[in-house]
Amino acid sequence: MAVKLFEGKDHAAAYLQYRVAPHELISRIMSFMETRTNHFKLAVDVGCGSGQGTIPLAPHFAKVVGTDISKAQLEMAQVNSNPPNVSYRHCPAEELPFASGEVDLVTAMTAAHWFDRQKFLLEADRVLRPGGCLALLSYTMDLELEFGDVSDTLNDIYFIKPPLCVYFSTPPGQS
Repeated sequence: MAVKLFEGKDHAAAYLQYRVAPHELISRIMSFMETRTNHFKLAVDVGCGSGQGTIPLAPHFAKVVGTDISKAQLEMAQVNSNPPNVSYRHCPAEELPFASGEVDLVTAMTAAHWFDRQKFLLEADRVLRPGGCLALLSYTMDLELEFGDVSDTLNDIYFIKPPLCVYFSTPPGQS
């Protein structure tokens, strides 16, 4: 868990102004989900910062909740113009305030590298409904995932977009 770096209001304001909003990636996530389900009630954007990845989810879900451990980031998110189906909650990524099996989509957009990944993956697994989707987005490809006996599969999926690899780091185990 990382708290101190994102606590200040100046940092939160700069984050709101300069962080990239991932609209194309949201479209890809939704295209993937549409092939598997028509269940779009609740999306949770974990480590939402000032909401750049949270707001683009709003047209696709009945309810979208952004969560973050930084109160300053959440304050910036709330001053942003938010659709009525978007709200924010203060909590760590490893302790999501949702019932088991309640969430359709969990995203972590350029945030998962700050989490206790093992605890976060267990928590995401707990809150996701059967058939739900976990989408981790990152600027770099140097994040390895470990989760029981599916670690290799998770990493294969995580590194599925080879064109991104040429712009960022080489995936672990590849040269």
